[in-house]
Amino acid sequence: MPIPILMYHSINTEKNNVSLNIDNFRKQMFFLKKNNFQTINLNQINNKNSNKKNFIITFDDGYEDVYLNALPILKELNFSAICYFVTNSIGKYNFWDENKSNYKKMKLMNLTQIKSWINEGMQVGAHTSNHINLSNCEYNQKKNEIIDPIFFFKKNLSIDIENFSYPFGKFDSQTTNIVKDYYKTAVTTQRSRYKFNKFNFYNIPRVPINNSTNLLKFWLKIYTPYEDIKFR
Repeated sequence: MPIPILMYHSINTEKNNVSLNIDNFRKQMFFLKKNNFQTINLNQINNKNSNKKNFIITFDDGYEDVYLNALPILKELNFSAICYFVTNSIGKYNFWDENKSNYKKMKLMNLTQIKSWINEGMQVGAHTSNHINLSNCEYNQKKNEIIDPIFFFKKNLSIDIENFSYPFGKFDSQTTNIVKDYYKTAVTTQRSRYKFNKFNFYNIPRVPINNSTNLLKFWLKIYTPYEDIKFR
């Protein structure tokens, strides 16, 4: 079965474009548990020998409400997840959305919360240093944005990170080539379930989940080609 790699951002009770209601998140996770899905990590997506129903949970940006609201549900169901952090904004807020008309200022996890996130069995990935559009900058800036998070997490939390997420889903061939030199995988905002031998490790598609995703639509995204046909 193709692997749904779920893309979340914020989990709270606010009504905005990046947040999913806590109750909806809980219903989705319990739906997957009831239907015998299990979480895997990104390094396991090409395991051809697995006949189980696998999926992956990803969170972009590192919102504090993921730690406060999503983590307890993940722990309850024995699910794992990966969160991609913007290292220069850890403990701050989502400044990159300030120019949007419906902007909502939201807190990001601090280092203590990230450490606790890791200690609970969750993974950490990089979302650049400053959440910039990598396709719009020159080579040296791209390289710094991509590799600085590696040094940050090694210095501050003594961990090696292997997974990357392109901010805004934007990248070009030069960006991908840099990422390949320093990470094992990179996720995009392109839409599809992951299929063995169709996608490479640096152009991994995901299944977007937001407040318009009711349980029926969630089922369609997980079990049917609903997302696969949207891949571009």
